[in-house]
Amino acid sequence: MNEKVNLWKPEYMLDIDIIDEQHKGFFDLCLKSAMVCESARNKPVKLSDVIRLIYDMRGYAFRHFFTEEALLLKYAYPKIYGHMSQHDIFLRTLQEFTAELHVELAKAEKAGPEGFLACANHINGYLTTWWGEHILNTDQDYARFMRGQKGHAAKD
Repeated sequence: MNEKVNLWKPEYMLDIDIIDEQHKGFFDLCLKSAMVCESARNKPVKLSDVIRLIYDMRGYAFRHFFTEEALLLKYAYPKIYGHMSQHDIFLRTLQEFTAELHVELAKAEKAGPEGFLACANHINGYLTTWWGEHILNTDQDYARFMRGQKGHAAKD
């Protein structure tokens, strides 16, 4: 990955500045995840690399979900419960990755660090797919709802 890669696509824009900026940040984290996997061509993926991926994504997700859910409350979005449930599922999946990493750590003591690459690849695939689909479907739905509300400042 020598050239500058950007996973952000124009169709992800919600026209809600704070949310769009945070979403771009997620794709930056997804790119870092892809770079960890790509770097495995030259050096083994370390446990600390995978822990950092999970740590960064979890922290960023907490902040983003708090911001987004506050906005959904502010505009009385009627599908807020389902939206929050999707966020909860994402966070539970990150917990599952932590458990998967723990299993790989136990194996690494006997077989080496190859499992860390498998775990990093699993995380990378999930993150990129989940964020793209979530923004294009679930988030675009609330953005349309907000645009239809009287007095909504599109750039909230």
